Amino acid sequence: MLIDSSNDAALWFAVQRLYAAEARYLDEEDYERWFALLTEDLEYWMPTRETRFRRDEAPPDPQRMNFYRETLESLRMRASRLATGTAWSENPRTRYRHLITNVEVFPAGGELRALSNFIVYRHRLEREEAWLVGRREDALRTVQGELRIARRTVLLDQTVLQSKNLNVYL
Repeated sequence: MLIDSSNDAALWFAVQRLYAAEARYLDEEDYERWFALLTEDLEYWMPTRETRFRRDEAPPDPQRMNFYRETLESLRMRASRLATGTAWSENPRTRYRHLITNVEVFPAGGELRALSNFIVYRHRLEREEAWLVGRREDALRTVQGELRIARRTVLLDQTVLQSKNLNVYL
């Protein structure tokens, strides 16, 4: 996804194309192509959510419990488990559908700040279904003329996950 930083519409379109490709790669479990969309110094974070009274709300704290606190290396290691035959929760495979919407893009220094909403549908076996819904905040960076995801914060709307596992990338 080559970008033209002189045009807001071109930036938005480039980010939209990046997210569409990312969703397809994740749905198809094409992790090598997904990894190519990430920077080497990736920070991938999904904190747990708490339901609090408005007066007690606080921003997520990385020192508290997280669903994910990953790097590119740890994501590669997690994905490599699928080839080992020991990932019993993914045999037979889960079917995914990533829907990305409400994309907004803002220049932020030498990077881009991108906000988006997502719905991820998961279906496994005959009766296991799960919906994950939330928002993402990304820092995007140009690497060798291509747009890449450098940091991602994922905020689920759910505070309690009904899914049997979290073998999904958002």
